[in-house]
Amino acid sequence: MNTFKKCFWNVIAKNRMHAAALISVLTLASSPIPASAAINVYDSLLSAGESTTFLVKSDGSAFYAAGSNASGKLGYTGSTSNQTVPVQSVGTDIAMVDAGLSHSVLLRKDGTVWSWGSATYGETGTGLKTGVSNPPVQNVFLNNVKEVRAGNNFTLALKQDGTVWAYGKNSDGQLGIGTKDYSLKPLQVLGISDIVAIDAGDDFGAALSSDGSLWVWGNGAYGALGQGDKADQLLPVRYPLDNVQDFAVGSDRIYVLADGFLYGSGSNSSGKLGDGTTTTRLSPTFINISNVADIDAGDTQTLVLKTDGTVWAWGQNTNGEVGDGTKQNAKVPVQVIDTSALPLTDVIAIDAGGTHSHALKADGTLWSWGSNASGQLGIGNSVSERFASRSKFPNPFR
Repeated sequence: MNTFKKCFWNVIAKNRMHAAALISVLTLASSPIPASAAINVYDSLLSAGESTTFLVKSDGSAFYAAGSNASGKLGYTGSTSNQTVPVQSVGTDIAMVDAGLSHSVLLRKDGTVWSWGSATYGETGTGLKTGVSNPPVQNVFLNNVKEVRAGNNFTLALKQDGTVWAYGKNSDGQLGIGTKDYSLKPLQVLGISDIVAIDAGDDFGAALSSDGSLWVWGNGAYGALGQGDKADQLLPVRYPLDNVQDFAVGSDRIYVLADGFLYGSGSNSSGKLGDGTTTTRLSPTFINISNVADIDAGDTQTLVLKTDGTVWAWGQNTNGEVGDGTKQNAKVPVQVIDTSALPLTDVIAIDAGGTHSHALKADGTLWSWGSNASGQLGIGNSVSERFASRSKFPNPFR
């Protein structure tokens, strides 16, 4: 039994009331596809954007949002103001939601894709270049989709047949189509197939193949593509690690779990790569942390969920986004603690937004920390938190 499955069986033993929801995920984890695909499916309950946070009910019947509603990016039609207390947004029969910089995407269980927020570059994929889309609008050019990711004004979609499709902004080649021309409609990312998981950074994309190879494309300015240089890649190139089990894309860096070891490449300002330095890495560098069950990276901070249900973090900490109770930057992993100064435990999902962070516990409570200027922590105010604090998001398992 791999470490990912051990972690969640332990959670089930402690929290019998949520066993049914977790078993559905473990069924995916026991399939031939890499563990990352199963982890991504489970984490689809929780998504944090630049200044927004979404939480989906486990049965897909509704989702809730908090934070900035500029450009209608909460998908909430009741008000145009920021929401410090979570509100129910528009959508049902939900498979997953993913929050980008200024737009977001929702995947329904029928394989259709819906988007809201900014549409300046056609990132909603409707074939139109409009300022704002709210409430959510359907992308009529896509079907049979199983995963969607929102980047900075562009969107990636993974179809059931293992192909990846992209649309929106393309100034750095983030669509992976061989040019830098933006697209109002989905175009197939070239040269990759049999893909099982995808992710999007600010201006680059990544896709994991069923054979354990990771493919990357787009902006190479910070070395996030791991190719040893800072060149943009207009077509997918292979990341230089084999046997990839999991990966996570931040705004300007990438993390890869291969053969049980964690590596990273890209921007390292304020130590946010986690290797103990502030040196930008153009090729994969080892990150000293073990027993990794899941990874997620935001703009300035990175989170790791360990197999024991604890959360560790590193990076810039100006807004408390690392969650160790201080505002000191962390160049190496430190443990996230709650408002009682105790380690955060029994966590089953994590997500890092712009400069805010979140952890979903097995009992259905959501804990949040970091920047809160727009109310994105969902705690009822706009005060930033240095400790993991219990949010007002409803229990997704009830």
